[in-house]
Amino acid sequence: MRHIKPPPQPRSNVAATEQLFRQQALQHATSRAYGNIILSASGLRVALTVWFFAIGVGLICFFIFFSTTRKAKCQGVLLPTAGIVRIIPAQAGVILESRVVEGQIIKAGDILFVLSGERSSQLAGSTQKVVSTLLGQRKSSYDDELKQVEQQARQRVAALEQRSRDLALEVERASDQITLQERRVVLAEQSNTRYVDLQSTGYLSVLQMQEKQGELLDQRQRLVELQRAQAVSQRDLRATKADINDQRVQAQREIAALQRNAGIAEQELTENEARRQILVRAPNAGMVTAVTTEPGQTVTGQTVLASVLPTGAELEAEIYAPSRSAGFIKRGMKVLLRYQAYPYQKFGQYPAEVREVANTSLQPNELVIPGVVTNTSGEPLYRIRLKLHRQSAVVYGKAMPLKAGMLIDASIELEHRRLYEWILEPLFSLSGRI
Repeated sequence: MRHIKPPPQPRSNVAATEQLFRQQALQHATSRAYGNIILSASGLRVALTVWFFAIGVGLICFFIFFSTTRKAKCQGVLLPTAGIVRIIPAQAGVILESRVVEGQIIKAGDILFVLSGERSSQLAGSTQKVVSTLLGQRKSSYDDELKQVEQQARQRVAALEQRSRDLALEVERASDQITLQERRVVLAEQSNTRYVDLQSTGYLSVLQMQEKQGELLDQRQRLVELQRAQAVSQRDLRATKADINDQRVQAQREIAALQRNAGIAEQELTENEARRQILVRAPNAGMVTAVTTEPGQTVTGQTVLASVLPTGAELEAEIYAPSRSAGFIKRGMKVLLRYQAYPYQKFGQYPAEVREVANTSLQPNELVIPGVVTNTSGEPLYRIRLKLHRQSAVVYGKAMPLKAGMLIDASIELEHRRLYEWILEPLFSLSGRI
């Protein structure tokens, strides 16, 4: 058999290295003549180290102890606490005349605008003018009839009163006649008594006695007739007095009916004339602002013609916040105001406090003074009322009273946090959601 040699074994790395380098080179690399290198620290390096350490500590303290406030920027206007009065016509019409201008001071009752509510038709022309003419004629007719009724009533009452006086005189004369007739009856009775005595003694005949008794009966008959005439006169007098009262009541009833009809006609005429020409008066004294109409313009019953800022009332600030900021604003928050009339760079800012936050939003065109808020882009706004800490601004060392209508810029302090809270807010929010 043939003998097979085993394969050669690989050499180790050390052996390979020993074969690559000479033994003297390896010994020289492992032997050292000097010790370890030590770098000495210089004074500049120490100072820089301390400086950067102090900066780091300062930054940490700054983020821990320093705080900042998140503010909401708003715009608004100064208004009286009683609110601003909007001038709105009672009905639709066309403005004939405007008697006020922007910023004019007015008194209560002053005429601000004159409107026409005239209506026209093809057949009758000016309809309301025709109606006014007819109503005026109707009222004149009622007035004339009223005068006639009053005159007739006075004449009838006067005639009845004259008849009453005549009857009273008749009753009085009848009473006098009755008195006289009663005396005649008494005398006739006395005479008859004497005749009876004489007839019993035989001095008078029966015929003479009967004649005397007939005279007594005639006197008594006259007395009865006078009493009957007096009773008739008294009855007529009572009836006449009753007729006078009835006539007066009837006249008053007719006069009241005519006056009522005339009053209705006058009311309709007044209302029709009021619709033809409408006078818009100032409800109170103040300053006119936001005049939005011109002569010839057609307005409706909801059109705001102008606004009136009342005088003498305490002022408050009314600002408008967008919806993105309104949710964080609460009553009692502090506010800093900047009056546009007095630049804050020279005259500073003035403190105020949130008094009321509206729960419903307003469109920019629904504001008390349109255009008071700029750059709204049609975004709904929430009204916020502020209580001013003072009613004046210090201008060059003097207190200048604030005026209604001044535009303002406001900064509302929403949140007060330290810097590290602002930095770690995403983590806090995340932990809150978890």
